[in-house]
Amino acid sequence: MVEDIISGFFIILQWQNLFSVFAGVVIGVIIGMLPGLSPSMAVALAAPVTLFMPAVPGLSLLLGIYKGGVYGGSISAILIGTPGTPEAAATVFDGYPLTKQGKAKIPLYATLYASLGGDLIGISILFLLSPLVAQFALLIGPAETAPLILLALSIIIITSGHNKIKGFLSAAVGFIIATVGIDPMLSCARFNFGTLDLAEGITLIPLLIGLFAIPEIITQIVDRAKIHLETVSVQVKGERYTLREFLTHWKVFLKSAFIGAFIGAMPGLGSATAAFTCYAVAQKSSKHPELYGKGSIEGLIACETGNNGTVGPALVPLITLGIPGSATAAVLYGTLIINGMVPGPFIFRDHGPLMMAVFIGLLIGAAMLYPIAVTVFTYTAKALYKIDNRYIFSAVFLLCISGAYAIQNSMMDVYIMAVAGIFAFILKGFGFMMGPLLIAFILEPIFERAAREALAISGNNLSEVIFASPISIVLWIMLLCGIVYAIVSEIRTKRKKEAV
Repeated sequence: MVEDIISGFFIILQWQNLFSVFAGVVIGVIIGMLPGLSPSMAVALAAPVTLFMPAVPGLSLLLGIYKGGVYGGSISAILIGTPGTPEAAATVFDGYPLTKQGKAKIPLYATLYASLGGDLIGISILFLLSPLVAQFALLIGPAETAPLILLALSIIIITSGHNKIKGFLSAAVGFIIATVGIDPMLSCARFNFGTLDLAEGITLIPLLIGLFAIPEIITQIVDRAKIHLETVSVQVKGERYTLREFLTHWKVFLKSAFIGAFIGAMPGLGSATAAFTCYAVAQKSSKHPELYGKGSIEGLIACETGNNGTVGPALVPLITLGIPGSATAAVLYGTLIINGMVPGPFIFRDHGPLMMAVFIGLLIGAAMLYPIAVTVFTYTAKALYKIDNRYIFSAVFLLCISGAYAIQNSMMDVYIMAVAGIFAFILKGFGFMMGPLLIAFILEPIFERAAREALAISGNNLSEVIFASPISIVLWIMLLCGIVYAIVSEIRTKRKKEAV
């Protein structure tokens, strides 16, 4: 492992890799701070570009966008009271009141320190946990993989929103879409409607762009949404918040960092959940809970440390088990596959130096975040907020079309993107989440192959599959408990609504 780290260090220091990290963080911060543009959308749009890049700079670019985007949302949350990303929603509670008091620099610098600290702890956990989890994953065969995939999906569905049924239906749609193409066991075409363009199945990147970028564009067209921020006074003023002042809140910082890391490692929970959880925990244990919502520095540190602390640990299940726990992780999964780096227990054996280079790139990106963020919110925030959203989304739409077409130089991919976008817009209108759909689409081939291999090995004896090993038994029990919990919580929610 030490040799891989040393090799990875020399790989990431190549100028093109460093530039990719820098460019990713810059793009992420700018995208994150603009309301209406999310890091998931930015990562989806950047994914086609990485097809023409080697593995390390491509992954570094996407991770830089993700990292910068998670922090960038806090800038708009603090300056104009509008979170640029869902992760920054909790930051509005205490950040914007301080801005209205003429103290915008205090929350901006406090959240920046918290973001950097949460990043560093989260990435350190990624370094430590990934090789250990990979060793554990070696014990997992087809009989264990099938319930593990279902367990991950159940967690994602349970945590994807208040309506578990809609989460389940979204995942079911993702499973159905994934069956189009080649049968994983028999290698024959299926459900392709007699079209050769669909013989190999639905391409991931066009589907991804359609699910996350196109609905936002349609929403802008339907609502004719234009944010008139020219009337808003975007000024970064007041006294600067120092690192020494930040360190006086070290207890809140450490507690939030480890809570965020734990939530990040769990598939489906995400950084928004981490932000609100850390905020609630900090308020409950605070000596001055009455200050929360009025400009509490503790509250800012808690939510920003928590949501940035998820970035590193969120990659652990993706890299070691091949299970993407979020939409962004799903894009990274596709990038790894395209570059011949199959996520799973053997990834460190086969591509150890490259993975360590990517991890070290995350640390470098965290260091780059400070000067980039200070430059953006000091010199460019006011100008960026005056940009008409119609021009932004026109450019995004062109990127969607060109990005989808560039995958295979096929108009079929553009049609897939368009259909997926319209379908996602309709589903979102009924309250469905796209995260479970996309993750189910990626996991279906893995689950199907594992389940059919396990049944073939056991002679189609389902009981032998379930009781194949202690790990298999534990996973099936956990899955059963998750299903029971989802049913009970759904019944309780309906009863509460009927009682009201």
